[in-house]
Amino acid sequence: MTRTKTNIQAALCLLGSALMGSCHNEPPAPKFITQLVVGKVAADLSTPDPSAEYWRNVPDGPVLLTAQPMVAPRPETTTTESVMVQAVHDGKRVAFRLRWKDTEKSEAGHLGEFSDALALEFPVKEGPPPLVMMGMKDNPVHLFHWRAQYQRDQEKGKPSMKDLYPNSSIDIYPMEFKDLPAAKEAATDQFAPGRAEGNPQAYVKASIDEIIAEGYSTSSVQQGHGSAAKGEWKNGEWALVIVRPLIIEGGSTLHVSGNDNIAFAVWQGGKGEVGSRKCVTMAWTPMRIQ
Repeated sequence: MTRTKTNIQAALCLLGSALMGSCHNEPPAPKFITQLVVGKVAADLSTPDPSAEYWRNVPDGPVLLTAQPMVAPRPETTTTESVMVQAVHDGKRVAFRLRWKDTEKSEAGHLGEFSDALALEFPVKEGPPPLVMMGMKDNPVHLFHWRAQYQRDQEKGKPSMKDLYPNSSIDIYPMEFKDLPAAKEAATDQFAPGRAEGNPQAYVKASIDEIIAEGYSTSSVQQGHGSAAKGEWKNGEWALVIVRPLIIEGGSTLHVSGNDNIAFAVWQGGKGEVGSRKCVTMAWTPMRIQ
């Protein structure tokens, strides 16, 4: 009888394995954040620091991500399933600490290489938020877009053609003519029309872009408003801190003791993610600043 009972249990276990995957105790599914609570700290948040001591006492939690499904070209798989989020404020600024798995540090440079990146998104207007996917006409969103490539260029200088392709042989690269001591301003503009027109994307800049958008393909890079970012990659994981002011004229405003919304997007450059190939949150995450 005991053996029969054991066999029945084994059969039920095998049936359960086929239907549900395993008879063993699986680790509990992560409890995703339903509201991001932002506490106040007595610390200087003007300089982003992923390793700052105060982060040790700040609770964190995962936010669910999925492959961007709306606009082609889309990623084939969900490369980043979640991002761990912490947040604090000092009464003037908010700092967000974000961690996600990425087995390869990617800073772009060579043709066909793309940068690791992360973006935070906030509604600009009061009232009901727009669609989380890049906002809507007359109901824009404000994005803070960090790239590992920007951070490398800021910290180490933008790599030259010789840095990227040391075995190539050419007398002069037109796009680097502007850096020669004898180059005149007119010649500089000839080979750098973006700079000549004042395009902010043409310059080596801070590690983060501020962007206003009112739907797909409407992104407009704005002048910086005191935001800053610092990322550290170690042992297959990025730890990134993005700092922004609570109030940004012409952009988004976050409210102490009020209700706000935030959304997230992650790009793994080493897996070919760039532009619309990214992992995103499909809904706003409510946020309350205490």
